[in-house]
Amino acid sequence: MKLNGDPQGIEELKEMMKSKIDYLKYLVTEAKTNFDHAASFKGREGSQKYKLVYEPRTGEFNVEKEG
Repeated sequence: MKLNGDPQGIEELKEMMKSKIDYLKYLVTEAKTNFDHAASFKGREGSQKYKLVYEPRTGEFNVEKEG
């Protein structure tokens, strides 16, 4: 799985891979199947929100900060 975008958001996903693998799988599936190809999630502190965006043409994921 190739990740691009916000470095802090990517770090949050890497941490999630260690502690919440089932939730990470859910986010990936949600981004792939959602109408807008996106799934939102919060960082560990819960204050920063991110969006995992799937690009179907390339198979890549982008992580964006939500404002």
